[in-house]
Amino acid sequence: MSFWKIIKGLNFKQLRSLFAWFIRHPLLMMSTVQATLKTFKISQKEFPHIHGKHNKANAFRHALWNVLIAKACARFSNNTQLVLNWTKRITDWHEEFSPNEELAAAMDFHNNKIGREMYSLLHSKSVEEITAAIKLELKEAVKVSSVSVLGRYPQQMVYLEH
Repeated sequence: MSFWKIIKGLNFKQLRSLFAWFIRHPLLMMSTVQATLKTFKISQKEFPHIHGKHNKANAFRHALWNVLIAKACARFSNNTQLVLNWTKRITDWHEEFSPNEELAAAMDFHNNKIGREMYSLLHSKSVEEITAAIKLELKEAVKVSSVSVLGRYPQQMVYLEH
């Protein structure tokens, strides 16, 4: 799914809340948009035409998205907790309005969390190094078939299908 397709799919209430966030946090919102566009570009390069499914490529995209949002927002705040809270808030917001079944949504929330946790290790790395590190972690990703098993893999990315 493209960034613009996501924006076009928002209803009035969602657009209004996004606009309100932009007014209150313009630097964080601009950083988030830049990180989102960069994430789509990298994901398309690394996993052409398959990162929109519930597979390892999707797990990669979600983890990368969270690391890149936090990294971009950290340019404007030295407070790591504030940056990670913002990243969680914006990515949770996205997941809440995205039409996903329960297991797919849980997978996305899980991989977003993994990305935020990886940020502490990767914050000083280049985008290329971050991409390589997440791809390396992706080798350990676990295929899951129910929400109840996600808790067994607190440090690993998860996916649903090949």
